[in-house]
Amino acid sequence: MGVLESARADARGLIAKLTLEQKVGQLFMLAFGGKDLTYAKELVQERFISGFYISQDNADTVSEAQKLTQSLQDAAGSAKHDLPLIFGVDQEGAWGVAVSETTTGPGNLALGAADDTSLTREIYGIYAREMMACGYNVILSPCSDINSNPDNPIIGTRSFGEDRDRVARHVKAAVEGALNNNIVCCGKHFPGHGDTSEDSHRLLPTVDRSLPYLLDQDLVPFQAAIDAGLPMIMTSHINFPQIDPDFPATLSSKIMRDLLRKKMGFQGVVVTDSMNMWGMRKNYDPAESAILALKAGCDIVMLSEEHYEHDATNYAAKQKATIDGVIKAVETGDLALNVIEDALERIFCLRIQLAINAERSEQGVQDIATEKHRNIADLASEKAIRVVRDRDNLLSLKGKIKVVGLSGADAHEMVVNTRGIGPNDPRAAFDVLCDELLKSSECSGSGVATDAGQDIQILSELELQHYLAGESCFSAEDIVVAVTEDYPLPGMDYDVDFQKERLDRLVQITKGKMVVCALRSDYELRSHPDLSTYVAAYSSRACAAQAMARFIIKAIRGEAS
Repeated sequence: MGVLESARADARGLIAKLTLEQKVGQLFMLAFGGKDLTYAKELVQERFISGFYISQDNADTVSEAQKLTQSLQDAAGSAKHDLPLIFGVDQEGAWGVAVSETTTGPGNLALGAADDTSLTREIYGIYAREMMACGYNVILSPCSDINSNPDNPIIGTRSFGEDRDRVARHVKAAVEGALNNNIVCCGKHFPGHGDTSEDSHRLLPTVDRSLPYLLDQDLVPFQAAIDAGLPMIMTSHINFPQIDPDFPATLSSKIMRDLLRKKMGFQGVVVTDSMNMWGMRKNYDPAESAILALKAGCDIVMLSEEHYEHDATNYAAKQKATIDGVIKAVETGDLALNVIEDALERIFCLRIQLAINAERSEQGVQDIATEKHRNIADLASEKAIRVVRDRDNLLSLKGKIKVVGLSGADAHEMVVNTRGIGPNDPRAAFDVLCDELLKSSECSGSGVATDAGQDIQILSELELQHYLAGESCFSAEDIVVAVTEDYPLPGMDYDVDFQKERLDRLVQITKGKMVVCALRSDYELRSHPDLSTYVAAYSSRACAAQAMARFIIKAIRGEAS
């Protein structure tokens, strides 16, 4: 008997011993608020769930992560659950967990810009080793969406880019890097979230594309991931009316069963995107949506993103009511028992694999953010930087350089204070860039005197406001280096319109002769045809900000290219 057949036989044996309540509970992957594990243990011991969506809200540090996972796994053991719990985390680069102590690298868009699949493979190997050392055994990545709509508010730097084949190459490399280092990974958001102009955390978007088009474009990276052995896929809460006019992807058997299972050959576990996202919640009752998702072919119903509801509703009661609603649906015959048992077989096979992975992994705290890991992240960040436009050859940076941040002094506070998912970097990327400039130079008053003789002045927010108001003018020999930022964070994005207004004003003041160093995607450049020079890092991570600062210093020395 082969490994897969043996796992299936073991899974069926386990399923046969379960009560209906135990069977249904295993179909759920839930989140909980804060660091008090009392309720989380109750979910394991009394509601029999398969695992948890874990965020920075639950564990800020590696030590907290290890204690959390061990405590919850012990609770599962005391409830006579022999299989490892699922601990799923959004470790994907642009988003991350325990970010102050782990290596996120610059994120997928930067890796796509660097276009070195060996680096992508190594970065995802780092994610695997570091997350396993934390006790987390599933990374909810790679994001396999194509950035086909530059106005997409939620994918952005989470994607490997706009080009179908490049995205497919890097998705495949990411899957290989994760699996080769003994962690389960999850491609998302099937069948593609890249062509939306809305965020499904807030609304239910529509993508009006035909199946032949999707098969030729958006689904190519997912097929590459499946062919590479991807064990898990996450759905998207998006309407695809040309495929299913009645249901969004998560609730559509035409998409989940006919397309994903039958046409594309995926045999792994299908997990829903968070059923708490407003794209789902505004249109469906919690229990109703869970039942429809299971009928459609989803295996695990995930309720995460609880920061939407912590202080507004009793989310614990909603979770329990959702589980009870599924139990009732089975009891009344609305949901067939064989549907949930088929899903359980796939879930248990996955959890058996988690046990095998744990035995193969020998990582400890010493594998977190090692010098080797940091060096790989730095290399990826540097290779990602692209001179997108330099019409007036300003990148020699000869003159008096004034560095300004366009996002505003308080913009990052919103990101830092967001509960749950997200970048969670303690400091804004612009501040990190300024620190690196200071470190790479000798401080001279309010400015920086470089070893190349140039004077760099980092303007305060108040000074920038004076310039923008016309109260002070840049001299003819000034070179303005403006830094833009963005984070793809649901409900808590940077105000890009505010930055655009400021950039428009600076373009007018400098007559277009200025340099933008973008700690974000380069999609904003479309709005500024008169701008002379644009350099993109394709990332807002600290390592990308540091790499951009080093690029500026090299440009001053005449070494940038």
